[in-house]
Amino acid sequence: MPTTHYAFRALPFEQQIVLVWDERQHVATRYEEVDTVAPYYMGGASFVELFYNPIYNVLQDRLRTFVSTALLEPYASVVNLDDLALE
Repeated sequence: MPTTHYAFRALPFEQQIVLVWDERQHVATRYEEVDTVAPYYMGGASFVELFYNPIYNVLQDRLRTFVSTALLEPYASVVNLDDLALE
């Protein structure tokens, strides 16, 4: 069973990352300044964006969670929501 959006947000960052790796479904990739940003569908209609710095080869210690598919707009050219296993 997927972790709910609010339960996920209440976890420490390190546990959030473990859950993303365990429950994820990669959606797309975009680039923001020097960061690579990748959203993951977490089930239960929630998403997590991870920020990765390829210059330093490090996952940033921040992420963004959301439940609105409207926030997937920056990925609209490459994302088809019908392809996701939305619950």
